[in-house]
Amino acid sequence: MNLFQRLFRSKQRTDAVSTQFGPGNPNGVIGMIVDQERAWFRSYAANTYTGTGAVVDLGCFVGSSTIALAEGLLANGKVASPQVHAYDRFVWDDFLKAWWEEKAFPPARVIDGSVLPEFLHRTSRWKDYIVVHQEDLNLTRWNRAPIEFLLIDAMKSAELAQAIARAFYPYLMPGVSYVAHQDFAHFFTSWIHLLQFRLRDCFEVVADVPNSSTVVFRCLRRLTADDLNSVPFSSTPSSEIKEAFAYSLGVVSEDKQTNIIAAKAMAYIHRGELEQAQQTLRTIPADTRSLGRGLENVRAILAERMQQAVKQGG
Repeated sequence: MNLFQRLFRSKQRTDAVSTQFGPGNPNGVIGMIVDQERAWFRSYAANTYTGTGAVVDLGCFVGSSTIALAEGLLANGKVASPQVHAYDRFVWDDFLKAWWEEKAFPPARVIDGSVLPEFLHRTSRWKDYIVVHQEDLNLTRWNRAPIEFLLIDAMKSAELAQAIARAFYPYLMPGVSYVAHQDFAHFFTSWIHLLQFRLRDCFEVVADVPNSSTVVFRCLRRLTADDLNSVPFSSTPSSEIKEAFAYSLGVVSEDKQTNIIAAKAMAYIHRGELEQAQQTLRTIPADTRSLGRGLENVRAILAERMQQAVKQGG
């Protein structure tokens, strides 16, 4: 199993991919988020959203998060003409195809390698409230209105994290805007911790969604060009990694802390610092379990990398 297959597998919790109807999933949607996340997004849109800025969903896949937000907006009652701006490349790649087939879902609606038809089908009931953006987020520029709610499930690389922050963060409103990082407790996306640590004076944590990877921040002050120019991660010193993950451990609930430590080890793996990764994982008891098997995945990745290093050294 390669690294990207593990990335997707780690998001495959039973309730995350179920098409069974339930309290947190009344529409039987397909997606890689859990019922608690859908319920939180729906509740935010229904009860907290003021209509001062846009609702933006980055990495919407086939609509699980988009539907939850649209349902909440329709229940809001205080906002005229509510909309969700849903972004994705909608590329039907080998990883998504394998994931879909493994779950034995009905065949996806795919045209010319695009899963956009499946998204449009699943969100058709709410189509008047959704603005679809089929775009590469590495290249996207928002340049529109203020953003009140920014849901991010798309920072799958350090480069994407930088591009998204620079394109969307300048439009956040102090004291009003929320940023929901759906991969905050995911083992792979270690750059999110560096990003939020560097911008820690600009945000405060307002929600830690149970049994999920999602952590929600509120914007405290407008982000400047200097704030966003500090984002590149290529030359991050080891001392900053330690500080960033200490910060993250201090803002999440206990059930996410093992995943945060796993992400710290993954940060060292991304840098090729395998001994540091090994030392980080040694702080966790061998029988510890983690959300979405994040810890188990990092241990397996580290073992593979160390074996490769031994072979190359020999």
